[in-house]
Amino acid sequence: MKKPGISSTASIATRRGSSRSQRSVSKPPQIRILFCHYTADPGGGSDRSLFDLVTRLSRDRFAPSMLLHPDDPLVPRYRLADIPVHTEPFVPPRRAADAAKLFRFASSLIPSVWRARRIIVRTGTDVVHVNTLYNIQGGLAAVLAGKPLVWHVREIESGSRVGRIFLACVARWAARAVAISYAVGETLAACGPRRRVVLNGIDPDRFAQLPDPSSIRRELGLEKSNRVVLCVGRIEPWKGQHVLIEAIPAVLRACPGAKFVFVGNPAVNKPDYLPRLEARCVELGIAGRVVFAGVRNDLPALLALAEVVAVPTATAEPFGRVIVEAMLAGRPVVATAAGGPLEIIENEETGRLVPPSDANALAAAIGKLLADPEAAAAMGQRARARALDGFTIDRTVREMAAIFEEVAASRGI
Repeated sequence: MKKPGISSTASIATRRGSSRSQRSVSKPPQIRILFCHYTADPGGGSDRSLFDLVTRLSRDRFAPSMLLHPDDPLVPRYRLADIPVHTEPFVPPRRAADAAKLFRFASSLIPSVWRARRIIVRTGTDVVHVNTLYNIQGGLAAVLAGKPLVWHVREIESGSRVGRIFLACVARWAARAVAISYAVGETLAACGPRRRVVLNGIDPDRFAQLPDPSSIRRELGLEKSNRVVLCVGRIEPWKGQHVLIEAIPAVLRACPGAKFVFVGNPAVNKPDYLPRLEARCVELGIAGRVVFAGVRNDLPALLALAEVVAVPTATAEPFGRVIVEAMLAGRPVVATAAGGPLEIIENEETGRLVPPSDANALAAAIGKLLADPEAAAAMGQRARARALDGFTIDRTVREMAAIFEEVAASRGI
């Protein structure tokens, strides 16, 4: 028999507890994630990939906020998306032996880490996400705040002393180390079972319907008869624009109507590279066939006028975001057979792969596509199907969300 006044209260409490339990199961508490990124690059792939991830996370389950450099051009866009933004003038680490820059980094490190730690604590952050290998400030701040760290590595470290130190920090500090390709994942072997590979993804809707390229063709001084080869990426030696320039004379002998459009700004630490490229074009007598268009925000229109997209990196590309963008636009790609492109392109089926720094092979692959537009278009359509199958942003967000859930659960969040 139930005891008067006790069983009824207990029963009510049990029912209330059960109701609360059911509500908590149906709608778990938000996981508060602070995303830390230190660069102020107006067109970097790591910046755009981070933005695509953060703005697509479910707000029912995640409460994202940002810790960014005050000059980051995406700050207004994050705020427009109703994502809180904190700023800190992070100084990037330097791999080159420049005493002044090394001193500036060293002298700013501890103050920046301490201020980042205070933001982590003050905002009640559950998980810290650090974007790129070299963001040591965000990683150290997470450790000092006692918060689990998801370190998103987007580079293939070449073996520099600084790079080895940072890879050791990832292995020691990260609750999960996320690589954007299997090529990057190989550099994180020391992380053991904490290592994950989440391939970069692109929004396919942006390239589903390409705009009419007539206006951009006129703007860039291109004739309607020009066969356009497009090269998109930061202007710096490892991106290999010099390899493509060396290939241009051979392409022009096979296809005199070709023009080559280079899109991207010079790397801040390699300001002399673009003038060297321009001078080499003059030496080769091809200056009139080359357009250096600078940074642009109209990639779908650029892809609409391109017949071939070249990705001539001189060393291994960690992923190759522009490769997937071109594939989604139905454009055939010729890329270096090293790093991420090997995981994206099926050679001779969904694109063409050539050896690193081989201008002759690059010229032959581009020339073959320009010589057979019908085969190039068919390759572009196969490439689009492959990109839609394996490289969309929805898949990336889904897999990253699972990692955040996993890390939070391991801490009882």
